[in-house]
Amino acid sequence: MSRLDSETKRKLREMGVASLVDAIEAQDDALTLGVVFEERIKIAVDDAHATFTHSKVEGLVRRAGLRYPALRTFGGGEARRVRFGG
Repeated sequence: MSRLDSETKRKLREMGVASLVDAIEAQDDALTLGVVFEERIKIAVDDAHATFTHSKVEGLVRRAGLRYPALRTFGGGEARRVRFGG
């Protein structure tokens, strides 16, 4: 659980860094007890940046309309490519 009060969280979200707030809240105090402040911030920023990059890539792929070969699982767990169209 993070030590940020609700007003600080609100301000960070208002500034558009909600993923940073989420990353700070996700840190386990028991695991980060001996970690210095700068390292905790670095970990939180790295996590928030990874979330940002992942969502950006997902949006680009979605807008690109890429079509991947569909895989279909048949009896016995065997996966085969399924062709669409003719």
